[in-house]
Amino acid sequence: MMKKVLCYLTFITTVCTFAQTKVGAVRFNDTDKFGETELMLNGAGEREKLYAIGLYLDFEVSGPEDGVMVSEKDEAMAITIKATTTLNHKELEQLIRGGLEVATNGNSFKHEEDIRKFIGLLPHEVKKFDIIRILHSKGGKLSIYKNRTILGTMTSKDFKASLFKIWLGENPVDYDLKENLLAAYKPNPVLGKWRMIDKESGVALSIVQVYIIDGKVFGTIEKMMRESERDDVCFKCSGEDKNKKIEGMTILKGLQFRGDTYEGGTYTNVWNGEVSDCEIWTEEDKRDVLYVKYKGGGGIHEWRRIKEPKK
Repeated sequence: MMKKVLCYLTFITTVCTFAQTKVGAVRFNDTDKFGETELMLNGAGEREKLYAIGLYLDFEVSGPEDGVMVSEKDEAMAITIKATTTLNHKELEQLIRGGLEVATNGNSFKHEEDIRKFIGLLPHEVKKFDIIRILHSKGGKLSIYKNRTILGTMTSKDFKASLFKIWLGENPVDYDLKENLLAAYKPNPVLGKWRMIDKESGVALSIVQVYIIDGKVFGTIEKMMRESERDDVCFKCSGEDKNKKIEGMTILKGLQFRGDTYEGGTYTNVWNGEVSDCEIWTEEDKRDVLYVKYKGGGGIHEWRRIKEPKK
């Protein structure tokens, strides 16, 4: 009897002192087992009050480009998702399909067969505080668990890479969440929303969303600030931009990182239709200023970052 009591006390002590990381209302074990695989928590974060998520690895991560590397790496790793609200199967499907569409830049149709297999393995309902674990084993095998019960397996390295890019790719569903998962990851300073400022008058002209596709930077006009210009089209533009509505036009195209700046792409001036070589950059001590320089622009322009409130 005494031996049983000692064993029980040892078990309770081990569980209670196990190192954990708290994210909102849930906690993640700093070391966890997935089947027979033991992995270390690399980072964790929360997604819009829908779920908290932890990334488990057995290798080190360091550097802003490691999200893609992790997604494509064929090594043991896992994602633990802890629901912070109840989600039915249709809502789970929408989250996965929407995330994959973003992560693949609109090419999720290439994985349709695997998407259906994966969604078919998901439970009919995930209640608040239920746990979904996705383990990738070397060779491309994915094992899906609900709480501690295995729901099934499938094998596809390509699908696994796209699935993990929902949270870790170049265009994740949540940049702050990606930063939390990768820990050492630092967001690319040129990404985000910027207020284009007229150099002479100081008047804000438009809001430009800057983003990355396949390692190249693009910028699209999200909104014209003058109400009278909201429905304007670019009469003076040429090619595919001819007579295109200015709101929604991509004016920064194909810039690549070279040294300290993004260059090698173009800037389209929507007021005169001219397309010019362009470079953009930020300064370490002024991360809320995007410096934009293009041929015929009259020097360096300063766009101002728009800081959106966190949800």
